[in-house]
Amino acid sequence: MAPSRTTRHFNEQFGVSAIEMQRLGVFNAEIGVDNRMFVDPKLLEDAQEEFAAAHAELIAYFEVVANLVRLIKKQGDLVWAAACKRMQFKETANTALGFAKEGIDGNGIGETLSKQIIARALEILPQVEFAPDLFELIGVFAERIGCDRLSDMIVAILKPRFLAYTCRATKALGIRQTIEVSYRGVKYTCPSMGKTRKPLILVPQHLLKPLPIAANIEDALDIADLNDEARNEVNRIYAEASRARVSPKPYLRGIVRRNPAIARGIIEGYRKAPPVPYDYDQDPNQVAGFNPIAREIVGELPKKPTGLSAIELVERCVFDTITQLQKSIEHNRLADLLYDDAGRPRREIASQRLIYAIADIFAKIYGVDLSREANAGPGAVDFRFTVGRDARLLVEVKLSTHKRLQDGYYEQLPAYAKAENITRMILLVVRISEDDSHLNKLTEAVKRYALPIQIVVINAVRRPPASKRSSQSPE
Repeated sequence: MAPSRTTRHFNEQFGVSAIEMQRLGVFNAEIGVDNRMFVDPKLLEDAQEEFAAAHAELIAYFEVVANLVRLIKKQGDLVWAAACKRMQFKETANTALGFAKEGIDGNGIGETLSKQIIARALEILPQVEFAPDLFELIGVFAERIGCDRLSDMIVAILKPRFLAYTCRATKALGIRQTIEVSYRGVKYTCPSMGKTRKPLILVPQHLLKPLPIAANIEDALDIADLNDEARNEVNRIYAEASRARVSPKPYLRGIVRRNPAIARGIIEGYRKAPPVPYDYDQDPNQVAGFNPIAREIVGELPKKPTGLSAIELVERCVFDTITQLQKSIEHNRLADLLYDDAGRPRREIASQRLIYAIADIFAKIYGVDLSREANAGPGAVDFRFTVGRDARLLVEVKLSTHKRLQDGYYEQLPAYAKAENITRMILLVVRISEDDSHLNKLTEAVKRYALPIQIVVINAVRRPPASKRSSQSPE
């Protein structure tokens, strides 16, 4: 019986390719689930294409607010009202970051929250020479302003850029369920959601992180550039709160508002911190899994065969996994997903995660137990396929450029197999270089020492596009 699923991804909702979304770098959100990914303003600093100079535009917007705050004489005057109005954002984001169950709209910032933001800015901005990037840290200084609201604020300010990106991605993906949006006299094509016909804004993966670098007061103080006196004061508050068994947050906020050195230190620390993109290869938050890509690769699910022994079920599961992967990488350009935008091979874990996602589908069909990163002492093995106690098969995955391919792994696998009483092993080599020296040495060693290892090679060396290959072919 085929495994059932309760969630869908954007690509499935709109009938487009998950592989193409990954290739284009469009975030493929899981629908109905809070993916907890937000646009991090730090990542705008090095952005290109539609988002080139976007960070400067964001700062320019906040600079106008900072200059208004500078002119405020008292709360409630005309300048105060102008500053508050500029920090109000309606629910216009509609970003395709998960479509929360209660709707797809962004959170927005209304009159009450905008007044709170300006009140905090009026306290802090004079201490930091009215630095406009204070607003990137607004969640540190203002209560009830989380990463989601900061993200929606950024999308609202930079809306023409996000709309232009969405329009390009929508056309590139071939999304059919669309709506035309007119904004500031320019028309954009966006995906539209169901009967509501509301436009969705697509977001590039490279601008997203689970949390901005300073999402709360503790984060901000961790990166703050503080002198010894200020750091000692912060440490004192932490110690007193710990002794009293209370949260230090209210006291920390208070000291930041009272002590200009700490406020300036937070801003300086934030400025010095480099933008660090989210690690989608490792993907610790499991927000960009390979599951939708694996489902696309496998296609129509086969039925569980009958009359097979336990070891035959294991072998069929592994064979189908490798066959589907090999076909997609060698003939359907899935190999592109194993390289970054600069053409460099992604880390080995990206290949492992992709293989696991495919193997997991077949394992559920054939009733095979799939374990990842098993360790019996001699060393880690990527995958173990088992049925019962005796039907077992190991699969180790390595890039062809891995140095230990030649001098270590062929010794490790038999040792692990002996410890686990396993007689069948497959070393799956993902070939990403024309240099086969390591691979050839390994093959020779397997033959020379009669090692119980079956070597399977998948050729993932990047090929030029078909048009380029034909133009370079000899006449």
